[in-house]
Amino acid sequence: MAAPSSKTSPLPKRLAQAWIVLAGAYFLWEATNYRGFFGRLAELQIHHFGAYAPLLTFLFLFGLAALPAWVVLRILRTRNAEQLTAAETTLAQIKSSKRLRAIIYGFAVATGLVTLGFVLFTLLMLPDGRGNAQTIAASDFGTVAVKEGPARLVGGDLGTIVFFGQDWYIGDDRMAFAPYRAAGKDGQLARVFVQLEAKNKTQLASITQRPAWTGILVEGGLPGTARALFNSIGVGITEPYYTLYRDEYSLQIRYWMQAIQWGLLAIFLVLFGRIQTRRIRKLEQDQPIMAAA
Repeated sequence: MAAPSSKTSPLPKRLAQAWIVLAGAYFLWEATNYRGFFGRLAELQIHHFGAYAPLLTFLFLFGLAALPAWVVLRILRTRNAEQLTAAETTLAQIKSSKRLRAIIYGFAVATGLVTLGFVLFTLLMLPDGRGNAQTIAASDFGTVAVKEGPARLVGGDLGTIVFFGQDWYIGDDRMAFAPYRAAGKDGQLARVFVQLEAKNKTQLASITQRPAWTGILVEGGLPGTARALFNSIGVGITEPYYTLYRDEYSLQIRYWMQAIQWGLLAIFLVLFGRIQTRRIRKLEQDQPIMAAA
């Protein structure tokens, strides 16, 4: 049987396919680092709804960026189909389906690696509540050695409170944070933040100053959304900075939710790849019949 013939140059097709792959990789990087268009769209959702949907935000940006390339591929495929016989069309469909399957599995591997990364980071890199609590005065940050783990913060006052939420469809995590500075130092950059006992905005009114705050201290630790919110209201963040979480659950839940969500996406892509495999087998089974006809 003759191989499929086409008068269309393969360059536009290759460029369109490369664009889709690069768009997926780029927005995956933005999503995991809370940067660029992803970060801005997330902040827009928070402004209007009080929370944002991380995975849906990624899929929307990826789909929007990939749409022009997908249209180009559809046009090229339609033009080529008009020049092929029935048998050649089947061969072209098989080849196209195999290529799509490879792309799907490639994204499945990428999302699987992201899932594994979140799991390993949560299990191996985050501190836990074991050990004696380190007592640190708010004025000591930046001058004394600070250890991650159980901690008790004293000698400071809470600053402006920021509340945010992330909706994952399988659950959500909603938290409030505030900078913790030495008394009378409101104008300085914030070196430490405290997670507060508030799950919604109405509960923020009950938050009061305390002589001490206890929990698990981690270097960095603020969600990208919270950092952006603090910057937008003029709260500067110095490096390194620390965040005191109430407990292990509060510290880990954000990473577990992301791991589960990306894992579900990886499973969906694998299932989609299996569907493509069935389609390829059906086309291959129909090919001899068409050839005999």
